[in-house]
Amino acid sequence: MKKYETFDHTADLGIRAFGRTRDEVFANAAYALFDLLIGLDKVREELSLEVQLEAADPEDLLVRWLGELLFLCNGEGYLFKKFSFSRLEDTSLTAMARGERFDPSRHEFKMEIKAVTYHQIAIKRVQDRWEARIILDI
Repeated sequence: MKKYETFDHTADLGIRAFGRTRDEVFANAAYALFDLLIGLDKVREELSLEVQLEAADPEDLLVRWLGELLFLCNGEGYLFKKFSFSRLEDTSLTAMARGERFDPSRHEFKMEIKAVTYHQIAIKRVQDRWEARIILDI
């Protein structure tokens, strides 16, 4: 199963992330975010950072999750490529993000992602897999 696919959206970029479990779809949505930002082939797994979040519902949690990772990238210089969850519930999560700090000698941003939006956000079970739909403001 592929991790994600993109789709065009007026002045924005859409992602559909897939997974066999809800944990996997959250991880694959985060993977897609960084793959689109930087390309993950040059990102090493040198550090781990724990992320804890609470939200109103699963869709809000997904937006907050990706928004927090985007903040850690833009504000702190973290690049992540692997994600695991010790807890993922409808309104909260505890996750470990693995990656490294931005190194201008090895990394180059492919695009600018300004924000993760609530527009048409969806996360649902479709037959035997989970699917998430996210719109990114670029």
